[in-house]
Amino acid sequence: MVNFDFSNKIVLVTGGSSGLGFATARAFAESGATVVIASRNPQKAQQALSAIRGEVEYIQTNLEQLADVRYLFEQIEARFNRLDIAVNCAAAESGVGKPLTDFTEAEFDSTININLKSLWLCMKYEIELMGKDPEANTHIVNVSSVNGLGGVEYGALYAASKAGVIALSKSAALELVKTNISVDVIVPGAFDTPMLLKAMEMQTGGDPNKLSAVRQQYEQMIPMGRVGYPDEFADTVLWMCSTKSPYLLGHTFIIDGGYSSRVR
Repeated sequence: MVNFDFSNKIVLVTGGSSGLGFATARAFAESGATVVIASRNPQKAQQALSAIRGEVEYIQTNLEQLADVRYLFEQIEARFNRLDIAVNCAAAESGVGKPLTDFTEAEFDSTININLKSLWLCMKYEIELMGKDPEANTHIVNVSSVNGLGGVEYGALYAASKAGVIALSKSAALELVKTNISVDVIVPGAFDTPMLLKAMEMQTGGDPNKLSAVRQQYEQMIPMGRVGYPDEFADTVLWMCSTKSPYLLGHTFIIDGGYSSRVR
């Protein structure tokens, strides 16, 4: 594991109470940062706080609601007067499991709201707060998915929302190229998280005896022969916010054990 020093940095991680977001929040906190976790579930957040060593705070936020997002950033500014790094990791596994024509309008709206609209809302306020100190070196990392790199049968809405994250990130990077704000997007493949477990359980039809076989199918598609560890994802995010070349602009960092290397 690479050692990073984020002492005196203020870091926001949305969706930081579980999965890849939790691993990222923990890694930043253990590297000296003060971390703010934003998510809607206070029970899961408290479990996360108790498992993280370092300076970490929780602000309950429904990221789909403008008023909640505005309150989140009002609190960050009031408590810390700045924001150095934002990792927009909040997402849900909605928009999967059906043919395109079987999804309802409500399911479409829910998937886009959770996976794309909430990220856009956060970026609006992240950019505003980060831009108040043009001398500060600040970073926004948005989390997409390998499902956003192409088509996904029976997962069209999820794929569309994650493709939108990539386009939104690249557009923001171009708009902010001459500012103090760096924007990149990280594209994870299969990682050992509760979200992946839910996806596998959907494919078993609720039969726990089939779970091992489904996991093996995932692993066989990955050249490295295994799913990723959340700490590997977190290390990549910390690298992106510390040592990467300033000439990298709006880059798409794919971390998937080689899964997409056959076609990209």
